[in-house]
Amino acid sequence: MANTKSPETKHVRVDVRTYKGAGVSPGIAVGRALILEKDVGSVYRVPVGDAEVPKEVRRLGEAIEQTRKDLRELKAKVSRTIGDEYASIFDAHAMILGDPTFSDQIVKKIEDEKINAEWALQTVKDELEARFASFEDEYLRDRGADIADVGDSVLKNLLGIAHHDLSEITHDVIILAEDLTPSDTIHFNRRPIVGFATATGGRTSHTSIIAKSLFMPAVIGVPRLTELIDNDELIIVDGYEGTVVVNPTPALVEEYRSRETRHEEHEKKLLENRDLEAITRDGVKLAMLANIELVEELGDALKFGAEGIGLYRSEFLFISKSPGLPNEEDHFEAYCRIAKEMAPHSTVIRTFDLGGKKLARDVIGTKEDNPVLGLRGLRLCMKHRDLFRTQLRAILRASAFGDIKIMFPLVSSVQELRQAKALLRELKGELDLEGKAYDRDIEVGIMIEVPAAAIIADILAQEADFFAIGTNDLIQYSLAIDRGNENVSYLYEPLHPALLRLLKFVIESGRKAGIPVSMCGEMASDPLYAVVLVGLGLERFSMNPSNIPVVKNVIRSVRYKDCKKMVEAALEKRTAQEIEEFIIESVALKFPEGLVPRTT
Repeated sequence: MANTKSPETKHVRVDVRTYKGAGVSPGIAVGRALILEKDVGSVYRVPVGDAEVPKEVRRLGEAIEQTRKDLRELKAKVSRTIGDEYASIFDAHAMILGDPTFSDQIVKKIEDEKINAEWALQTVKDELEARFASFEDEYLRDRGADIADVGDSVLKNLLGIAHHDLSEITHDVIILAEDLTPSDTIHFNRRPIVGFATATGGRTSHTSIIAKSLFMPAVIGVPRLTELIDNDELIIVDGYEGTVVVNPTPALVEEYRSRETRHEEHEKKLLENRDLEAITRDGVKLAMLANIELVEELGDALKFGAEGIGLYRSEFLFISKSPGLPNEEDHFEAYCRIAKEMAPHSTVIRTFDLGGKKLARDVIGTKEDNPVLGLRGLRLCMKHRDLFRTQLRAILRASAFGDIKIMFPLVSSVQELRQAKALLRELKGELDLEGKAYDRDIEVGIMIEVPAAAIIADILAQEADFFAIGTNDLIQYSLAIDRGNENVSYLYEPLHPALLRLLKFVIESGRKAGIPVSMCGEMASDPLYAVVLVGLGLERFSMNPSNIPVVKNVIRSVRYKDCKKMVEAALEKRTAQEIEEFIIESVALKFPEGLVPRTT
């Protein structure tokens, strides 16, 4: 079992160290460092207490004995079916299994490092495989494959008996890793995991988005993080400032806890505007919507005053069903629940935005040299029509139970949109024949996230019922910047003149065509950018639920006519830096009282 001492009662070292990264999910977490060294399957390095070490050694012995039994049965079966000469292979496996250099090393690692048997086995197996791979003799190199086979067999039995996982840790821990995938993050329980930090990653990555959704303090981009911090060191993750503090003094821990309390009090103050309209001082009414990935986030959307779901990222259904695929009923149940709980507000369901660097690429089976410019979004769905048909049928059926809208991602041409709508009409015909209800007037919109779509927004507006601007990808594609690449991330500029001109054209195209335009990228949730977006004429903001009170507060503190004039002047500037400086100065002059809560 894991060490049960609390972070505050364990001895604190005095070498306080602070490392800087980027805060991607607000909050402050205090706990013991747990470096996530994940390998095969669900094998994690889990510390165990002194009393649990003999149990781990015993579990290892039971797994080895079960493997020995399996080998005997396998040898007998092979002997019966294809001959004794092939069955003798498993004699060599049995010899490896009985070799003290194999089992003794695992036991020693369990006892010396006080870790779970699964991780000790995996580590020893990897070391032996590497050693054999270094031999020049081909025969000896091939024996490494035998070791891998035996080790995997023992591991399978070990995991099948009773294996440790992170939920067994009884004190608060903070996960440290080189990087984390969205699927890693989404499976973190709120306790005992109270926060995480990574050496790499991007602000707008889906891992960061999920961290916000789970209200888990997170910091990314701390160079050499797992090399600089040891397991079990007391650390603080400050998701507000983007810092990781190692071995804080008790006084420093208390200071950070006080800081967290102040932030919570500020949030409570902001929540006072939850039931107020997002209306500017000169009477322009705007809509505040929520982006969600999980059905479980509906409560947060309502808590923070969302007037609907502007973006439901449906691809996250893959996480709960992986390695399988969600079937029609899985989709239907999720969509129905959202529609019912958000009623009378609407819910926009974005169809699978898979491919690229996103979720479930391996499940779909697409691997490309340049995936960001490859088979992803709507183009991937149209190629894998069985998956797409399953999802669209479920969305249509769920539309009978609430106000649901369909949104296609990564549209770049009118032809793509027409093909998708043709498939939708075909599925409506199927449901008619089956006698299943659906909303015959269900609205169909598109994401504007590639320059091609933005440039022909006036044409697409004649074919779509609504637009949703995805600024994360639009910025990346427009500026030729990989937002997760630390070497060029400084060029990721939301206020770049080219982007502002694209946004202006898209919003104006929507208005002229009489269709609503929303924004569901990270830009919509930034208070400063909100002023710019109001001035551009954006009327629907969609964001992480926790950001709604802040942005609503900004909107209620400004005048539309002032924001419009400000943006018109900003568009005359030549660089993103000039525009940002001008906006900041203008806000200070136009709103000298500051963007503060307005409760009447």
